[in-house]
Amino acid sequence: MSDDTRDDTRDHTRGDTPGTKNGGQGGAGLSRRELMKWLGAGAIAALLPGEFAAAGKDSPPPALGQAAFGRAAGPGLIFVVGDGMPLGVIRAMHEVRTRVLGRADSSLNARLRDPKSSVGLMATASLSSIVTDSAPASAAWATGVKTVNHMLSTLPDGRPLTTIFELAKPRGIATGLVTTTRVTHATPAAWVSHQADRDNEEAIALDMLAFRPDVLMGGGRRHFDPKKRADGRDLLAEFAATGADAVSDRAGLLAAPASARPLVGLFAGSHLAYCVDRLNDPALAAQPSLPEMTAAALKRLAKNRGGFLLQVEAGRIDHASHSNDAWSAIMDAIELDETLGVIDAFLAANPQTLVIVTSDHGNSGWGVNGTGPEYNDATAALMSYRAGTCSFEAAIARMKGRNAAEVRDILEGMSGFSITPAEADMVVAAMQPGYQSYPGDYVYQPDATIGKILAHSAYPKKGAPTVRRGNVGFTSCNHTAEDQLLLAYGHRAKEQGLDRLVDNTALFGTMCRFFGLRHTNPSMRPEEARRFLLSQARSADSMRLHIA
Repeated sequence: MSDDTRDDTRDHTRGDTPGTKNGGQGGAGLSRRELMKWLGAGAIAALLPGEFAAAGKDSPPPALGQAAFGRAAGPGLIFVVGDGMPLGVIRAMHEVRTRVLGRADSSLNARLRDPKSSVGLMATASLSSIVTDSAPASAAWATGVKTVNHMLSTLPDGRPLTTIFELAKPRGIATGLVTTTRVTHATPAAWVSHQADRDNEEAIALDMLAFRPDVLMGGGRRHFDPKKRADGRDLLAEFAATGADAVSDRAGLLAAPASARPLVGLFAGSHLAYCVDRLNDPALAAQPSLPEMTAAALKRLAKNRGGFLLQVEAGRIDHASHSNDAWSAIMDAIELDETLGVIDAFLAANPQTLVIVTSDHGNSGWGVNGTGPEYNDATAALMSYRAGTCSFEAAIARMKGRNAAEVRDILEGMSGFSITPAEADMVVAAMQPGYQSYPGDYVYQPDATIGKILAHSAYPKKGAPTVRRGNVGFTSCNHTAEDQLLLAYGHRAKEQGLDRLVDNTALFGTMCRFFGLRHTNPSMRPEEARRFLLSQARSADSMRLHIA
């Protein structure tokens, strides 16, 4: 964390930086050493033996060699999803990785620059809209067919679509799902479930039990809990009765032997906490990181002689972007980048593995904006987010029932920025029932109001800036339609035809060819889907409002 970034931002009214408390540190903000301790060797050393574990928890990880993982029994395909991770988040992640953490490169950018990698773009539209949600986006990968927003691998007329997991399992290919969201959330669910309503997560949990993936890890324990489920079933116990190892916290995951038995880990009632909250809140220490879950999954799946197919999702990048919470999105993207480091270690020992990295859709118009004269303050503005100590989600939970002065203190403590009384009043107003922002697409409140405040700077034509803060701007709280990054590397990556603009449905064919599978699902044309949806009584009213 360089001194020059701090020294050029002094506040002329409160004795610190304009809009930044404590010289940009934010008091309890993360130091470079603290970040490296968690995001470096400390996060995954317990799961990676050999020279990596010996590096020590306070050291950045060295290049990971074959000692980290043994030889897999069969070929593998690792499908990595940065949910709602457009290019703006990727650039911000890389800048923080290299400038704050002192890394020479991010894992993602290193692969993007590698001439052996395949780099392209992916179109994301669903059957019903140019802007997709995660359910049909993931179903397109899983089935090679488009369906409508909100539906998992099924067509609007009820015909189920056979998924890549359902094709793989009878062929002896092990399957795994690892996510920071609920395991019943749309992206993992679409590879197993055929529910017409992605929100029917109790039913999706039953689908997970019926399919029994070899690895299932993430959040969502409430949908498996007999005290929370309407039918009173204990689905985690039922998983264990089928022979699976069941764990519920990080200690249990680290202690579980790397056997060939199925593994189910449910580490939170709902989604796992944001990375920044797990870093700062000791109460969240029982939740594992995405790199830890991925390493454990690979150790299990690699024992299968028929090979394996693993989906890994950094799902909360999407949630942070919906909330216009730049720092939480960046930190969860950094955690994804650390996960790619784990995958690199596996790939070094198992070159017959293919890795695909992409995102299901854009989100909220994520952009690092030019700041200051000739944009020359833009780098310092982006780095100023590093003082953040918690997510908007955690901060808003503490703000409930508080007055404006208390809200101001919470905002300053969580962001490291100086907040004016008028700005605190704006947040309090945004927390009131019935609050309407303008424009109306900033639907998550007070999240979007906080995001605008933390990105606010004021530069007069002459003289020093009166406010200097962050510079990540958002156009809405909604998904967006831009094409997404598509990266493939590892075994025969250059032969997959992904070094161009492809549709999201093309990745089903890529996975089928890799494993020698063949299947063609039924499909519908957009006009057929529209007519069908309009004819359905349960959706007619809402669809007529929103379909031209």
